[in-house]
Amino acid sequence: MAFPNDSDARLAHLMRRAGFGARPSQWQDLQQRGIEKVTQELLNPQNTPDHLKALLDEIGGDYVDYNEINSVRQWWLYRMVHTRRPLEEKMTLFWHNHFATAMYKVDNSPRMWAQNETFRRHGMGSFRTLLQQIARDPAMLVWLDGRDNHVGKANENSAREVMELFTLGVGNGYTEKDVAEAARAFTGWRGGDGPGGFIYDPTLHDDGEKTVLGQTGNWHADDVCDILARQPQTARFLSTKLFKFFIHDNPGKTDIDKLAKVYLDSQFNISAVLQAILTSDAFYSDGARFAKIKSPVEFAVMTIRAYDAPLSAARDMRRSLDLMGQELFNPPNVKGWREGRDWINSRTLLARTDFASGLTDEMNKRVSLLERLQAFAPDANAPKIPTLGGGGDSMAMMGAMDAPAMDAMEGPSEKNGGLSAERAVDTLWNGLMTGMPLPAARRTALVAFCKKGDGKDDVGARLPGLFNLIVSAPEYQLC
Repeated sequence: MAFPNDSDARLAHLMRRAGFGARPSQWQDLQQRGIEKVTQELLNPQNTPDHLKALLDEIGGDYVDYNEINSVRQWWLYRMVHTRRPLEEKMTLFWHNHFATAMYKVDNSPRMWAQNETFRRHGMGSFRTLLQQIARDPAMLVWLDGRDNHVGKANENSAREVMELFTLGVGNGYTEKDVAEAARAFTGWRGGDGPGGFIYDPTLHDDGEKTVLGQTGNWHADDVCDILARQPQTARFLSTKLFKFFIHDNPGKTDIDKLAKVYLDSQFNISAVLQAILTSDAFYSDGARFAKIKSPVEFAVMTIRAYDAPLSAARDMRRSLDLMGQELFNPPNVKGWREGRDWINSRTLLARTDFASGLTDEMNKRVSLLERLQAFAPDANAPKIPTLGGGGDSMAMMGAMDAPAMDAMEGPSEKNGGLSAERAVDTLWNGLMTGMPLPAARRTALVAFCKKGDGKDDVGARLPGLFNLIVSAPEYQLC
C-alpha cells in the first residue's frame, strides 16, 4: 500500500463513508478496479454474492440464537466486519437510526432481527416500499403502539412519528388533522406469527373516508405511505439526512434541491440518491474529508478492518460499544442516537481507547504486528505523505499543508523489520488514516516514542504502543 496520492485519498474516503473502510489486503485490488468501478459495485450490492448469508445460514444453529438479542448483535457486527457489500450494511445502520426501534420496549429478539433484515432488503431500493414495510413491521407496531390502534379508538403515536421522524420532519407541512386522519388509516394491524409476521384485521380497521395532506379516499396504511413518500418535503427531509450522513453537517440549499429532484425523478429510489451523493463534488471536497466523527460502531468496525482482524479478536465488543454510547438494537428513544460531537466525552473516549488497546493486545498474541505494519509499507521511492505544521490541534479538520519536509530516515535495523522509527510512524499513520495529513508535532512525538533513550530505533518493541497511540489520537476519531 503506497503513500497516498489524491486518487488513493479519494478511494479511502469513499470506502470509509460508503462502508467501514478497506482492509489492507483489499487495497491493491481496489486501486486496480478504480474509483468509478468501485463506486458502482457499492451501489449495486445485488451483483456481489452475499457470502455471509450462505455462511451464517449454514452455521446459524451453532452461531446465531435469534431468540437472544446479544447473539443477534454479534451476528450483525459479524456482517459489518466481514461484508463484501459494505454500502448495504452502512445503509442498514443508517435506517436503524432513522426508524429507531429499541429492544427495551419491543422485548422480542426475533422481531428486531427481522426488522434489521427489512432494512437490508429494501434499504437501497424504493423508499415508498421501505416505508410501507416498516409501517407493518411487528417490532415497529409494538414500538409505536400501532398494535393498539383500532377503529373508534385510534392511537395517533404511529401516524405522528411516521410524519415527524420518518418522512416530513417536525412541523413540516402537516396538521393535527392530518395526523388524526392518518392514524385512522393505520388501524387494524398487529404482529402475527413468526419474527416478521403481521396480521391485518378488517374488523379493527376504520373503513371510512379520510383526508390526508389534501387527498381524500378510503385510505389504508399503504396509501398513506404512498402519499407521504411522494411529498416534496419528504424528498428534502430524506435528502438532508442522507447528505449529512455521507458528506458533512452543513448542506446548502442547492445541494438539497439537487438530491430532492433525483429522489422525485427516480420514483423515490434511494440508490439513485446515493449515486448522486457519492459522485458529487461535495462528497470529495476538502470540507467533507475527515469532517465527521465516527460513531462507536464505525470506530470499532473500521478499526477491526484496518487491523485486518477477525471479529473474534475484539473482546466483548458489544459491551465496548455500549460504553462508547451505541448499543445496537437499543437507540435511546424514537429520535435515535444524536451524532457528531455528542459521541465524544471523557467517558466514551476512554471506552474507545480501551477497545483499541484490547484489540491491539489480542492481535499481538495472534500475529506479528511487525508483519501487519509491513503490509502497509510503501516502496522505498514512494512520495512522502504531507504533514501539518504547528502544534496540531487535537480536533482539527484538514487544513493547509504548510509543514516542513519530513525528517531524513535513519537506517533501519533488521530486528525492526527494515523500518526506521520515522518510516514506521509514517507507514502506520497512512495505513490507518489514508489521506489525513500527519501533524508535524504529533509525528515528532510518535517518532520519539519508537526510539530508545539513546535515540536508536526500537520499532519492534514499541509497535503495539504505536498502534494504540494512533488509534487513540483525536484525528483517528474522524472519518
